[in-house]
Amino acid sequence: MFAGSFTRRALPAPAASPKNLLQALFPFRQPDRQGEWQNGPFQMVQGLFHNTPESHHESVPYICPQSGLIIAAWARLDNRASLLAKLQSEISHLKSPIPDPVLILRAYLHWGSDCLAHLLGDFSFAIFDPAARTVFLARDPLGVRPLYYRLDDSRLQFASSAAVFEHVPAWQAEKDPDWMARYLMHLSQNPATSAYRDVLKLPPGHWLLVNEQDARLERYFHFRDDAPPATHRSEEWVEAYRALLEEVIRDQMRSAYPLGTENSGGIDSATLTAYLAEFLAPPGDNLFSFGFAHADQEPAFILETSRAKHIAHNYISTGRDPSNDESIPRGLATLGYPEEHGNSSGHIPFYREAQLHNIRTLFSGFGGDEVVTNPGHHLRWELLDSGNLPGLWDILPGSLLTRPLRLAKLLTVGRNKPAYNPNFLHAWNQRWPHYIVHPQAIERLGLREEYMETARYDAPYRRINDFILQHHLTRMQITTRLENCTLVAASYGIEYRWPLWDVRLVQQYLSTPSIEKVGPHGMGRYLHRRAIDAVVPKMVAWKPSKDMGYARVMQDSQIANPHLIEQARQQEAHLHPALQEIVDREKLRQQIANYQPGKAELNVRFTFQRNIRALAWLNTWLYGGEMPG
Repeated sequence: MFAGSFTRRALPAPAASPKNLLQALFPFRQPDRQGEWQNGPFQMVQGLFHNTPESHHESVPYICPQSGLIIAAWARLDNRASLLAKLQSEISHLKSPIPDPVLILRAYLHWGSDCLAHLLGDFSFAIFDPAARTVFLARDPLGVRPLYYRLDDSRLQFASSAAVFEHVPAWQAEKDPDWMARYLMHLSQNPATSAYRDVLKLPPGHWLLVNEQDARLERYFHFRDDAPPATHRSEEWVEAYRALLEEVIRDQMRSAYPLGTENSGGIDSATLTAYLAEFLAPPGDNLFSFGFAHADQEPAFILETSRAKHIAHNYISTGRDPSNDESIPRGLATLGYPEEHGNSSGHIPFYREAQLHNIRTLFSGFGGDEVVTNPGHHLRWELLDSGNLPGLWDILPGSLLTRPLRLAKLLTVGRNKPAYNPNFLHAWNQRWPHYIVHPQAIERLGLREEYMETARYDAPYRRINDFILQHHLTRMQITTRLENCTLVAASYGIEYRWPLWDVRLVQQYLSTPSIEKVGPHGMGRYLHRRAIDAVVPKMVAWKPSKDMGYARVMQDSQIANPHLIEQARQQEAHLHPALQEIVDREKLRQQIANYQPGKAELNVRFTFQRNIRALAWLNTWLYGGEMPG
């Protein structure tokens, strides 16, 4: 992780001390290596936790003795071999092993900004050119490694975490009340903005070049929508997908420490868990599995993969103590503002256990549902629009009696899709009256319209690729989970890896004919299921539904939670002044007085719990990390 600044013109304000910057980046755990560099208008600090074998040889930051350029990178490259071959003439004089940041800098010296087309992996980095007086910032295409910045006529400030803008006096930024209102509505996730008025994120797949006069922001990465038309399935596509899946997982296994894997029992996480065990053969003390068991079927599905693949080390959490929750103070110190995705703090039990076993890499199957294991519901519309009725008949679920009725319905009314996802629209309308944002803020920011727009979800699209490219990969709200989880895990010295969210695998899926993605009778995730069939236990790989017995979870949520009521009263009693014009306090008081967990409808319970959790994060943030009283 790193932070730096470039003073574009003289400023009376003092610069941030390297000590303060490093403390903001690493509030809980001293990095294995740290360093600083300063020269005139440029300042850079960096720290790292060793993980890959090459990271043990990494300089922080790295200063190129030939060019004079300086790089700080939070990076893991997955195509080291091809880069070493391409850059052989430029690196032949360097001592092996060559750390990833050195390879990135050499690529930049060789190709300039076009170097990003040659990099595969998770990265954010900054390159100073003191002679040209420029700073080049870049971020990986899918936004795994965060990079925040503030730019005005006088200076550029950038960091791996927004915590520097909260905890370093010389960098402090103004908290955005409009962001707070959206946060209470769960509308704040954005790939380019933050909770501070003038602090931005470098969007995924972009670079930023700043000199004394100008700044240029450019998108360098685009996915292709180039799947060829096909009316029949071919095993060649499955083989191509399988080969790339295995290559991606192997690439990301590069670590000098034992590996951890999150296993929910579902197809995505089980894929990674099974393949990791297969490639380690035997896994022994080199692989540890972590999972939550809240629903009825989760333990059986989690352990099925571990049993089949001889994984000896399994950590399964069955719950947490909400009365002893330190996640909010830790999350604020790490992220710099309230978390926007609950998995970052929710997975802290995994991070703690991983630390005990010196695990520094944690694999996650997140991202599969969004792309490579997308259920493919839109295929019926694709086949209908293309006139492929035999193909449409093949994927329709049901019996010989019900399938003709489904086909007739699609042929008669299927030409027009609803504007909103019906299930989302129903739930959104039920929840709307229970949000606690003040009506004036709702009106001023147009939150009602913004909120209802999210209920469209998959409804506007008639192709699988359109839904993925125009929704998941354009709005990029997925990036929020990557950012939040990456930073909180890093505070424990742990690096996340997301193989199903690899650009090569995502592009392979987009380039595969849609007919491959759904099987007979509407079997979703069909391409992925066929590819993993020989490795992942069939009980998991071919489970027809994602349901793990969540009825028990819903039932448990109706049980009275005295800690929630107590927390709600505390949040209302100590509502921060900055929230007075954002929160409808009277509505909040009524909700607290009327809340009866055993009797309230599901959407009422759900919204109330989210309201209180969001208030707890906001209040604690605004009060400087600790609630009064």
